[in-house]
Formats: sequence, structure tokens, C-alpha cells
Amino acid sequence: MTPLEYVERADRELAFGRHRQAAALMWKATEATFAALAQARGLDYCDDLAAVARALDDAGLARGRYYRSNLFANELLRDHVDLAALEDCEVEFSYATARRFVLESCRDAG
Repeated sequence: MTPLEYVERADRELAFGRHRQAAALMWKATEATFAALAQARGLDYCDDLAAVARALDDAGLARGRYYRSNLFANELLRDHVDLAALEDCEVEFSYATARRFVLESCRDAG
């Protein structure tokens, strides 16, 4: 699935109050976004999202540590899926941040 398809499905899950399912799908959207960004920039993608984020930041495609900081923030959703680490309100905040990143990145990737 594409990042946007994951976002669409995640939005439906969140609307039904299924926070863990929404978090899982948004994490998949994040992974797919980094894979698409790596491919668009000709970077090797070997399931090392941190390396991709670092390479994107080092390329100066955004200000500061944009990709690394978004990856770190979005990893909270992955942790929630595995560990139920967040309260519902924290999931919703992290979800909104991840969603914004995915949508912006998809727009920028063109």
C-alpha cells in the first residue's frame, strides 16, 4: 500500500476509536513514506529508517533534523502498538504529528 492508503485506513480506525490499530497503520505509513523518500532520492533502503532519515537530513532537504525528529516521534506509535505505551490522548497527538509528516512528505516527494 502507499503511504496515503495507510493514512486513509488509519483515519478510519481512529474514527472508530481503535487507537492501536490506527497507530499500527500510521507506523506503516511512516515506513512507506521513508521508503518512498529514499527511492525518490536514490538512497539505499535496507529497513534502516534511521539511516535514511539521517541521509535526508544531511542532504539539507529540510531545516535541522526534520526527518530524524519525525522518525523519533512516529516511533512512539510503533511502541504503542507493541506495548500499549500511550494514553488515548497521547496517541491522538502523536497520530496527528505523524499524519502531518506523512502528508507533507508525500506532497514534497511529488
